[in-house]
Amino acid sequence: MSIGTTPHLSVAESPTGAGRGVFARRLIAAGEEIERCPMLIVDGERAEALSLGADGYVFGWGSDSTALALGYGSLYNHSYAPNAETLETPEELVITALRPIGEGEEIFINYMGTAQDGVWFDLL
Repeated sequence: MSIGTTPHLSVAESPTGAGRGVFARRLIAAGEEIERCPMLIVDGERAEALSLGADGYVFGWGSDSTALALGYGSLYNHSYAPNAETLETPEELVITALRPIGEGEEIFINYMGTAQDGVWFDLL
């Protein structure tokens, strides 16, 4: 069952067992911008509180900040073979398709950028 929707995205339970994920509601072309996610960026004690309160849903942002991606940004699941990539601007996380993503397909990003190790959870 879908939890939330936009014209081209929905949030539902991932068949990978990774909790909720983001899915395409229509064909998304390679190179197409999927979503621009405004970032709630905090530092210092507020960053620590956000990390504790939203563990697993926040991003390290710069050297001393933590950010929560709004929109569906914090719900995309990780893969070392993602079908989408992220670009960080000063205040947004931009998600773009690396290849065509079919209707109903889950959208994955690599949490580690180009790194191939270091995620904090067990891979399925």
